[in-house]
Amino acid sequence: MTATNETYLPTYEELYVPPINLTSSALKAGAPYFGAFCDKESKEFMLCKAEEKDPRKCLESNKQVSLCASKFFHQVRENCALQFTNYWMCLDKAPEGQMSYRFCRKTQAELDKCMSEKMNLNRPEVGWMSKVKLHQTDRPKPVEKLAEIQSLPDAASSLKEVPEALDSLKRTNNRAL
Repeated sequence: MTATNETYLPTYEELYVPPINLTSSALKAGAPYFGAFCDKESKEFMLCKAEEKDPRKCLESNKQVSLCASKFFHQVRENCALQFTNYWMCLDKAPEGQMSYRFCRKTQAELDKCMSEKMNLNRPEVGWMSKVKLHQTDRPKPVEKLAEIQSLPDAASSLKEVPEALDSLKRTNNRAL
C-alpha cells in the first residue's frame, strides 16, 4: 500500500495496547490455552484482516485480541501461577535451547490439570488450531469496490495520425514494417 499526504494514518493513542511482558518461553507455554481462550477474538481479527485488506480497518479487533491475551495471562497468574512458572521455566531450560515440549511433559501435565480444574480450559488436541472452522460474526461483510476502467482512445485510422509513427517512418526512410 502506497502512502501519500492524504493517507490516513492512525495516531499512537489509537494503536496503543498495554504490553504483555512475558518471555518467549512463557508465551510458548501458554500458547495452546491462549489459542482456545481467545479463539473468537483471534478469528474475528483474522477475518477482518482477510476481508478488508487494510490493517487500519482492523485496529479495534486487533486490540480485542491483545486485551484478551492480557486477561488470559492475568487469570493464569491468579489460578495456576506455580504450575505455569514451573512449565515455562522447564521450556526455557530445555537442552540446546530448543524449548522442546518433550523435556517438560511432567510440568506440562501439572499445568494441564490446574488449567482444567481452575480455569475450565483443556489443552487443545494437536492440530486443533489448524482445523477449518466456520466463524460467525456480527461485523458486516465489506462491499467490494469495483475498479474504474478508463476507456481507451479510439485507434488511429492511419499512420499519419500518430506522430510517433511519422517520426519512426522518417528514421527508417519510409519503410513500413
